[in-house]
Amino acid sequence: MARVQMGVIVVGLRGTVGGLTFSANRAGPHCHVWTRSANARTALQSGRRVIHTVNAQAWRNLHPGDQADWNTWGAALEIPYPWGGHYHLSGFQWYVRNSNWLASVGRPPVDAPTLSIPPVAPTITAFQVSASASTCHFHYGLNEFGPDYDAVIMIGLAAGHGCYAAPGPVPLIQGSQTPAGTSLDFTTRFFEVFGAVTTNQRAFYRVYRQRVWGYRGAPATGYVDVIP
Repeated sequence: MARVQMGVIVVGLRGTVGGLTFSANRAGPHCHVWTRSANARTALQSGRRVIHTVNAQAWRNLHPGDQADWNTWGAALEIPYPWGGHYHLSGFQWYVRNSNWLASVGRPPVDAPTLSIPPVAPTITAFQVSASASTCHFHYGLNEFGPDYDAVIMIGLAAGHGCYAAPGPVPLIQGSQTPAGTSLDFTTRFFEVFGAVTTNQRAFYRVYRQRVWGYRGAPATGYVDVIP
């Protein structure tokens, strides 16, 4: 999202002009560069739209007291901008975001928020992606997840070991409810998303600890080269 200094003439501007989309929320006016997806109707995107639509309708069916609790929570949580400062989401935005997070691990939405600090990033001790589909897993310390935390894994692939950032969005690979032990296998889901991979590729990962009622903190991030 771009940071723009708006004067009184354009503060009410909405829509797309010259490749910039102008909008506003409770944090104030903002704009971002308009882009069109190469394929806006993939199975993943279509599924997310359905979940988002369902959760938006669920918000309208919430008790007014629960909606007020979400609004209070949104007003209390500060989300930092990369360049400094912060902004807030509305209660509706937090409810839909939190419900989408819960859906990523197969949990139903919750009616009311539970106020707490964000979970810290998990400690990942090893991460491995194999081109032969034999060993796609990551390892972590005991009690990093479960019984209070779910695991959420996102991975992006880059074509070349010289890349140091994932190209484009990093898709969800797997969400797991309170995984036990010290490792989690994601082989099946990985190859469902990416198909065949080669050893000249690099995998960038984000692994989140997510509370069982949905709140997600900062991810553990890193990259590994695909092995044979």
